[in-house]
Amino acid sequence: MSSKIEDSIALIRKGEKLALALNPEDGYFVGFSGGKDSQVLLDLVKRAGVKYKAHYNVTTIDPPENVRFIRQYYPEVHFIHPRQTFIKMIEKRGLPTIFHRFCCEELKEKTGAGNVVLTGVRADESTKRSQYNEVAIKSNRVEHADRLKKHTIEEIEQNEHRCIKGKDAIMVYPILNWTETEVWQYIADNNLPHNPCYNIAGRVGCMFCPFANKRQIEFYEQKYPKYKDAIMKHLRIYLANNPRTTNMGADEYYDWWKSKKSLKKWIGEKQQMKLF
Repeated sequence: MSSKIEDSIALIRKGEKLALALNPEDGYFVGFSGGKDSQVLLDLVKRAGVKYKAHYNVTTIDPPENVRFIRQYYPEVHFIHPRQTFIKMIEKRGLPTIFHRFCCEELKEKTGAGNVVLTGVRADESTKRSQYNEVAIKSNRVEHADRLKKHTIEEIEQNEHRCIKGKDAIMVYPILNWTETEVWQYIADNNLPHNPCYNIAGRVGCMFCPFANKRQIEFYEQKYPKYKDAIMKHLRIYLANNPRTTNMGADEYYDWWKSKKSLKKWIGEKQQMKLF
């Protein structure tokens, strides 16, 4: 554990020169969500003694508890507000799915361009992230492929021009090889504040995220019914303007979306239930 902490801090310090070259005023662009991984990351950044500015991407369907937690315990974090709300995006694009997460792309992933970005991504979070390298160049054109290419801070310093006109970002993942157990252990050992979202919903993230399970979504439906009402209102507008998308009404569409099943499987199971 101590060696991982030392390695993470060393990586953060090694990249500061490049971060300052791209952004002399703020240094590192630190992505902060309020979740356990970003808490550990930010604490390591502070321990490294580097120049940075932490940022929180407001999605407009953030749990109010998470927003209050960040404002109370991390007042230095800068809130980035989107040009368009999540609810308004539904009106034009429907609900995001696991395979079509336009919400993350629009509300989270476009910030930090032209900077050296630190985030709390960990390899054991998903198969896709398990392929990442600690240092990568993120391009909006071939983002995933770029993250798989091995880079070092020194190599990128010699080719700084690759961050063309601020469209790309240099990504650094200091806790990429940490486990979830190690993250929680670090939080306990360093007396970092505990985000209440883990107690009430089991996760920190958007209330109506395609990656949230049905139970978590239904929890927020009951706790904050006005959010669901707004979603359904704009979903009806989307379906009215896109009649070929599906023959379902808004309520059926929402139930299918919440099930996390393919449309074919969901319809098949529903038809089978009618037979009994």
